[in-house]
Amino acid sequence: MVNFQSKSQNTPISGLFIILMAIPSYYALYRWLGLGKSVSILLILSLYAFIIETFAIITGFPYSSFHYTDQIGFKIAGYTPYTLPFAYVPIFLGSIYLASIISRNIYSYFLITTFIVLLVDIMLDPAAVALKFWIYHSPGIFYNVPLMNFLGWILTGFLAALITYPLLSKELFQSKPSALVSSLFLILSFWMSVCFYLGLILPGLIGLFLWLFVLWITRMDVAIFSKYTI
Repeated sequence: MVNFQSKSQNTPISGLFIILMAIPSYYALYRWLGLGKSVSILLILSLYAFIIETFAIITGFPYSSFHYTDQIGFKIAGYTPYTLPFAYVPIFLGSIYLASIISRNIYSYFLITTFIVLLVDIMLDPAAVALKFWIYHSPGIFYNVPLMNFLGWILTGFLAALITYPLLSKELFQSKPSALVSSLFLILSFWMSVCFYLGLILPGLIGLFLWLFVLWITRMDVAIFSKYTI
């Protein structure tokens, strides 16, 4: 039986695992947009993730007051793990991909991206808290996660869509590789399993719904790296 209880000595393994899960979507972005534009988007989203996360740790906004433990890598400036972009950017990329496939309306695109990012966090956050990847200073009623955190992720998801739209406006609704969602699919697979293992039934079911939805929207092939229209 797999032991999901994190140990400090396993921190390098946890960090490597997070990075490895991010690679497929990063490569798909490169295949889609080329080196220059894909690197620009990855750097912008990574910087955005660092800024909003560090700001949240220092101020408590928008996720409520919390701090990271050392479970997922060393913390830059003592606040934010270096692995953060590799954990967050694939969620943004996968959500953006799914939203652009579901609707070609720009307003719907922003709303759907935001909603998918929120659902991913509703699944992931309770499990990560249970494993003590991060700790809320005032635990909430939803598996010890404050409701303010989810409001914060509505803002986070919307801003991620808003930031990337000017860079992707020409290509967003054109042919694109389904592998853009591959890392999100891996994230869903892992955290959904963790949720069920830990008895977090509702987050696990949300993860299962998203997991099945990704399979349906990609026609059960999340690893196509060439341009491909659903």
